[in-house]
Amino acid sequence: MTEVARLQAGADSRPVSPAVPEAPAIEGLVFRRLRVPHDAAELADLENVSNAADGVPERHSPEELANWLQPTERRDPEKDMLAAEIGGQMIGMTMGGWQPDNDGGRDYGTWGVVHPNWRRRGLGGALLRWTEARRREVAATHPADVVKRFESWSLDQETGRNALLEANGYEVVRYWFDMARPDLDDTPDLPLPEGFEFRPAKEEDARETWDVMVTAFRDHFGGFDESDDSYRQHLNDPTGDISLWVLLWHEGRIVGEALNRIKQSENAALGIHRGWVNAVAVLKEHRRRPGARHRGQEPAASARRRHDECRPGC
Repeated sequence: MTEVARLQAGADSRPVSPAVPEAPAIEGLVFRRLRVPHDAAELADLENVSNAADGVPERHSPEELANWLQPTERRDPEKDMLAAEIGGQMIGMTMGGWQPDNDGGRDYGTWGVVHPNWRRRGLGGALLRWTEARRREVAATHPADVVKRFESWSLDQETGRNALLEANGYEVVRYWFDMARPDLDDTPDLPLPEGFEFRPAKEEDARETWDVMVTAFRDHFGGFDESDDSYRQHLNDPTGDISLWVLLWHEGRIVGEALNRIKQSENAALGIHRGWVNAVAVLKEHRRRPGARHRGQEPAASARRRHDECRPGC
């Protein structure tokens, strides 16, 4: 399987259709900036309807999206997000941002969603072109001597999204797989190496767990947003529950962790009981030791699609 304008409520939301390249001729279609957090509930509905249509077993709450849509140093909602609507109903949305890549380059993310009833009419392509144009503007302000790439993510079930990306020059460069375990029965109880111990997580451990995750993933493929804004969003994630975290200590510091969560609203919407091992990290010097174990997640593999480099103009 394969791998996304902030305006406060009451602010100006006049259509900005002329700024959208080759917008499709759909009666009543207008484009406007996103209003955060005002639009979070409608956007959650749009994403959940799309996931249901594509067979993606994920659902989002307005609270989750309101947190992740907040402005950061690498994504300006007032300039980097756009909504499409007809008759006051949101039928599409696009957004973008950027982050440094571990290879020294920079990845300029593009992501969008279109309501299933309005697909195959050119709206997705128009939203993608608008986001890419905005990414080029941002990239032009960055150093010229670094490699710059467009990047997007999709699931294999999202056939329309994959077709759109491939038609616009994106190629699959990486696959990720979510692994599932049907239950927690018969999990092996393996001993830890001498000098290591598990301890319950405490609020004061939050920053160190973040630093461990950043350090552990620094040599991983691709980029990782280790900014203070990203840390703030990590802490404010409404699905987070520190009581579910598992921390591994050695000589007075955290050297490994499994940051688990249970998305209650998602489970209720899907009628399932599922927990996520959201992130597993072990510092490099402590890997490959006896006693390690892992558990899986819902089966749905992901991959990343991106340009090898930006198109002319970056």
